[in-house]
Amino acid sequence: MRRTFQITLIVVALAPFALSSLTLFLGAARFLPEEVVTAQLDSQLRFYSIYSMLPLISAIWIVRNLESAGPVLAIVMGATALGGTARLMSALQFGVIEPPMIAAVVIEIGVLAFIPWHRAVVGRQAPAAPLESAA
Repeated sequence: MRRTFQITLIVVALAPFALSSLTLFLGAARFLPEEVVTAQLDSQLRFYSIYSMLPLISAIWIVRNLESAGPVLAIVMGATALGGTARLMSALQFGVIEPPMIAAVVIEIGVLAFIPWHRAVVGRQAPAAPLESAA
């Protein structure tokens, strides 16, 4: 279960990293026709694309430090779920989003499942029994 958790965490974190890499290199033109893209919008999207790469970097640290990673995992997954909630707010304000984005929202909010899963993985490991001295 430990290895499955670690692999799944890395795989899930690869998606925003890959999509953010596209945004970093393509900018706002990835989403809008170039004639409506402003320098300010493009610079903001490229700037935020770096932040969207952080879950993979955090996931690598979490996988390597599984026993002590609970608070970092909760922060990263909580922030990701809040991002998904922000997308829902956008949909309410500007209209229904496309099916691929709906899938992204489900995944972004669904990552909260990693928190209890982490607790189960870390909690299953029995602590090492102290050595008894021979009397």
